[in-house]
Amino acid sequence: MNWTDSYIEIPFKPDGTDRAGIDCYHLVCLVYRERLGITLPDYAGIFTDQSPVTLRKVARVMAKGREKWQRVDTPREYDMVMLRTGAYTWHVGIVIDRRQMLHVMHGIDSCIEEYTGLHWRNRIVEFRRWPGA
Repeated sequence: MNWTDSYIEIPFKPDGTDRAGIDCYHLVCLVYRERLGITLPDYAGIFTDQSPVTLRKVARVMAKGREKWQRVDTPREYDMVMLRTGAYTWHVGIVIDRRQMLHVMHGIDSCIEEYTGLHWRNRIVEFRRWPGA
């Protein structure tokens, strides 16, 4: 059994913070809390819908919040991959290995996908590592 198994098929919910429904950043928070014993900064109340205004706000918060994370060139397990979708960098996933990530987004329950695959590889902005993770 892989550690990711218990995080597969959690439904997406804007601003969701638990297994009943979760957004992409709160999935990272859930994994860090349960697997690593690390409580990450919480940005609840920001990702309320998929509107351009909200996504722009989320992108600003993510840009500011990522400074607490160390930028890394070679990702490893539990690093965060920051992805651009549309005009903004607002989506994140959790690195599982050198090709795959765990993530959740509108229309997709949490799942494992290849961030090196055709759909995501050109959307990668950077990888970040939480200090001490």
